[in-house]
Amino acid sequence: MTQEQYILAAQPNPLHQRGASVCGAPVYPAVGIYGWRKRCLYFFILLLLVTMIVNLALTIWILKVMNFTPLSVNNSPS
Repeated sequence: MTQEQYILAAQPNPLHQRGASVCGAPVYPAVGIYGWRKRCLYFFILLLLVTMIVNLALTIWILKVMNFTPLSVNNSPS
């Protein structure tokens, strides 16, 4: 890296500053979910996942307890 490139790289770029505008349009920082909202979202996702797993497990258990098996043609009463 030459000295001129180093000087240009070290200078602040006005296009990357917060609140800088291009063609008069304001530039806003990236929006994200922080704090308690993020924890609440993760909690609801975890709750939904646990509910789905329990629902699947209960469905399989009920199918086994009720002995739902496919009937074959040979086992039909005559």
